[in-house]
Amino acid sequence: MSTVVFGLGSEISSKDVHVIDTNSEWLGVSRLQLMENAGRSIAEEVAKRVPRGGRVTIYAGSGGNGGDGLTAARHLAYKGYIVEVFLLARPEQLRSEETRLMYNALTMMDTTVTIKITRSVHDIEPASADVVIDALLGVGVHGAPRSPYKEAIEAINSSKGLKIAIDVPSGLDPDTGETPGVYVRADVTVTFHKSKPGLRKRPDAVGELVVAGIGAPPEAEIYVGPGDVEARIPRRTWKSHKGMAGRVLVIGGSIDFVGAPIIAAMAAERMGVDLVYLAAPSNVIRAASMHYTIIPVELREHPWLHPDHVRVLEPFVARVDSIAIGMGMGLHDESWEAFKAILELARNYKKPVLVDADGLKHLARDLSLLGENVVVTPHEVEFEKLFGEKPGPIENIVSRSELAARKAKEHSTTVLLKGPIDIITDGRRVRLNKTGSPAMSVGGTGDALAGITAALLAKKLQPFDAACTASFINGVAGGLAYIDKGESMTALDVVEKIPEVLLDPLTAAKKATIYRNVKYRERIIEAPGWKPV
Repeated sequence: MSTVVFGLGSEISSKDVHVIDTNSEWLGVSRLQLMENAGRSIAEEVAKRVPRGGRVTIYAGSGGNGGDGLTAARHLAYKGYIVEVFLLARPEQLRSEETRLMYNALTMMDTTVTIKITRSVHDIEPASADVVIDALLGVGVHGAPRSPYKEAIEAINSSKGLKIAIDVPSGLDPDTGETPGVYVRADVTVTFHKSKPGLRKRPDAVGELVVAGIGAPPEAEIYVGPGDVEARIPRRTWKSHKGMAGRVLVIGGSIDFVGAPIIAAMAAERMGVDLVYLAAPSNVIRAASMHYTIIPVELREHPWLHPDHVRVLEPFVARVDSIAIGMGMGLHDESWEAFKAILELARNYKKPVLVDADGLKHLARDLSLLGENVVVTPHEVEFEKLFGEKPGPIENIVSRSELAARKAKEHSTTVLLKGPIDIITDGRRVRLNKTGSPAMSVGGTGDALAGITAALLAKKLQPFDAACTASFINGVAGGLAYIDKGESMTALDVVEKIPEVLLDPLTAAKKATIYRNVKYRERIIEAPGWKPV
């Protein structure tokens, strides 16, 4: 049995919940199905504790948590309970299509369910019921509850019946356990998918904790998906100014290799960072001069990276938010000395670093340069040169993952092992990416991945999350490029598809995945035997 932990871990954050829900939809399990299962699980917990015929009052908000409560109302009515719903929003204010569908179904149940739509806080009152259900605020809501939710929470706490919270007691932060304002004091909390960190910290608010599965496929955690893009990449606000979305420094190129660092810099730009610096020898800078938004840092007097360049680069290392190094750099001894000095500078300045291509070959000379702030992106040949062990065949994804995880743990780093199925691990967790197309074996797609990863590091994603999300974005962009260009696609075609993936990750992923499944019907993985946690 594998010792590798595939997925997001034994506890999940509020962001992880969004990841799982959206990834499930990508994999064919709709949010409506998940809501249906959530509502049924609530009704089943009520039935374990209160006999048929009991009175149930549900306080429901306007979001998905409220939709879970509305669904539970239907199942409870079917089981023979007397059900009353306090809805804290007008029907047109319900925020999701799933919640609206559940409300519409409930309105047709005019003989078994009473619905009270609150017009003001004066309509909210404590319940005289055997069971009181908190379906007000879900895991995505943080901060002190405001009116009318504040008054509804107070009404729940003043009620005499058994208090059951859906997913998280309203007013409690699921990630930290903090309660900045009023919060529900539940007797039972039924949380979905897995427990959340804040719930374990606050038994006074949570009461008995029940974890209910609602039908999300394990692959929604095992595979990186569109939910990772939506949940993890920060978006600009009207308060944003230049630099807040990240600054990336790309270091690479030589007299022999021109295009690789330019592709990486272009990919970082397309990821929506504010500034991209390209540090390269003069011939590379001349080739990049047509890309007017890339800021050139010309490394003069030497045809490849040289120790003399380190003093030129140090101010930029200090200024940027992330560094990508190695693409087209060459393997000269002077480049090795400069590479080592730059990684030491990055460590001193606490800057995350993406190492790819020739940088991996240099890194093999001194693995002590690896660390928590370093991401490496080898294909299997580079992996063997870097770590001294060859990954097994792609069909046995578990053995490949075990090896990658062991090396990541030994060197306290994040490894993205590229292949038909990408393996991403920080030594504790493993996730997989199956997006892409065989035509991505064309030169330069790895450089695009390097730029995407560096951009996400600049946007303050943790190295593991950055590597996971970058792998998915690069693969979907490659899949979309293949749909348009077929076998003639290039790495630049991949770069140009990045905005489409960022604009609507779920639609882009569905398009690329459906095409892949039609075009390439064979299963790559055989008998995986993994153990998701």
